[in-house]
This record gives sequence, structure tokens and C-alpha cells, in this order.
Amino acid sequence: MAALREPQQWPDTFTPAEIVLLDLADRLIAHSDDLGPELIARLREHYNDQQIAEVLLVAGQANMNNRAGEGAKQLFSDR
Repeated sequence: MAALREPQQWPDTFTPAEIVLLDLADRLIAHSDDLGPELIARLREHYNDQQIAEVLLVAGQANMNNRAGEGAKQLFSDR
């Protein structure tokens, strides 16, 4: 898990196919409106459209759950 926090260590720990998914997750959190042609091309090297769609849905759901959870903690932590 420590390697996840250190992108420079990713090539020593993860495959290129896994790294592109980690890059996608980072981009979805920070700049979901601009994935960029380079990232899209890298995704398509390793995954078909259905697989990419599934990853987007799972990542989006996880992101929404995390944001809702953070909001709920702030709103209801004193109860």
C-alpha cells in the first residue's frame, strides 16, 4: 500500500496496465474534465471500451462515496 502513495515507485511495483489505471484514478480526482489524449491512448493500449467504462463507473462510485462520507462526518460527527 505504501507504493500507492509514491508514484515514482509504481514501475517497480505495478504493471504498465495497472499504472495507467492509477494515473486515471488520479486524473479523475483532480481533472476529470481533461483526461488528455496521452492518458486515453495509454488506456486503450491495455483495455477495451467495456473495461474502461467499468473502471470509470467503479472509480466514480468510489469517489462519490468518499466525498459523501467526508461530508457526513463533518455534519454528523457530534451526534
